Amino acid sequence: MKHKRGLSIAGGVVGLIAIGYIATSLVWQHQQTFLTNTQVAGINVSGQTAAQAAPKVSRALEHRTYHITENGKKLYSFNSQSAGITIKSKKELTKLVKCQNYWRWPLALMQSAHAAETTNIGQLQVSQASMAQLLTNITHTANQTSRTTTENAKLVYQNNQVEIKKEIQGTQISQPKLKQLVGQALASGQTTIDLQKAYVTPTVTSTSQQLKTAQTKTQKYATETASYNINGHKFEIPHATILSWLNVDRAGKVSLKQAAVKAYVDQLDAKYHTYHTTRTFKSTQRGTVKISGGLYGWTIQTAAETTALSKDILAGKDFSRSPLISGSGYHNDQKDIGDTYIEVDKQAQHMWVYVNGQVKVSTDVVTGTPGKHETTTGVWSIWNKERNSTLKGDNDDGSGYSQPVAYWLPFDDTGQGIHDSPWQKQYGGTWYKSHGSHGCVNTPPATMAKVYHAIPVGTPIVIF
Repeated sequence: MKHKRGLSIAGGVVGLIAIGYIATSLVWQHQQTFLTNTQVAGINVSGQTAAQAAPKVSRALEHRTYHITENGKKLYSFNSQSAGITIKSKKELTKLVKCQNYWRWPLALMQSAHAAETTNIGQLQVSQASMAQLLTNITHTANQTSRTTTENAKLVYQNNQVEIKKEIQGTQISQPKLKQLVGQALASGQTTIDLQKAYVTPTVTSTSQQLKTAQTKTQKYATETASYNINGHKFEIPHATILSWLNVDRAGKVSLKQAAVKAYVDQLDAKYHTYHTTRTFKSTQRGTVKISGGLYGWTIQTAAETTALSKDILAGKDFSRSPLISGSGYHNDQKDIGDTYIEVDKQAQHMWVYVNGQVKVSTDVVTGTPGKHETTTGVWSIWNKERNSTLKGDNDDGSGYSQPVAYWLPFDDTGQGIHDSPWQKQYGGTWYKSHGSHGCVNTPPATMAKVYHAIPVGTPIVIF
């Protein structure tokens, strides 16, 4: 009988607890109050209705000041009003209180419920413009202090080998991190924001297995000698430069960053090319002159050269190369025009033919009539040689002409060239001003044969 009575008493206690649990849950649900240990944006609203909690939350938010600190020192402070924060406490708190699970109130007695961390209650409304301005103000103030750059661990050429340079944790500020920190502080009521948590952090460290693999795989390139001979300019590509181009994937495959190699080749072309440049030329009668224009010269085929250079580097062996080029006048002795060329001085109305530095022909000429038919200036090249050719074109009155010549040496892309001209009564002086050609260099017939036989196709012609 005692045993049955014990069960009866125990059952009664359980029943009373159950009745109490149900009653309490129904009362709180009816009253629409916040559960015990509920905090909204850092404000304790336990046991209060939304209407009761709203003034308290609004007042606290309106007067709350936030501090940006770094190394324990305050750098910047702002409050809700200066940050452009609007408060809609009652409306948002009403939504929140209705979302509570009143049947879980015993758990609320044992732990603090931070509503702002678990539910987007929206009690803080910050416009994108206001947030952006706030972050700008914080960053501007923080940048009054000198900032160091965060650097990833990387491979460097040092002591004749590839070594790993340890990463650097700088004090640069990450805008996404700063925005997240400020947002969390506004939502949780946290008034101190540690700026160090917003630092840009290295994404590659010295312990990276991929970096260690890259170090092993690229070691052979530390002893590779990569040499160039560009138009007689000889140099080696620095090992550190080659190392900066190397890329090793997770599988350990070595490749080159093509954009970086291409940028290097572009720099070489910009430094050494001779096409469309202004040249300094030592003339026969007028001393040193500046000459621009013409199609003579060369450039590096940058795309093709990038591919070829990459292939040589990845072979991992010493090499020396000259670049793939387009154009004319490329030498491997730092020459441009060279010692064999034709010089036409329009002011002197004279032409000289130099072969291996020696004058082979010197003659007066007649160049184009000034104005519409003026002979072009610049550096060109003789791109063809013809015997007994017929020149055709249009006269100023619109009629056509057809003129046979014994020797024809074209040099530009519009039809100008050097040829014999038996119809000219005289050469040199000012005769060209009234009896000039349509742009060609008219040469005495007896002299033209010497010019023709003295020079090969490809010979530069300098006209100024």
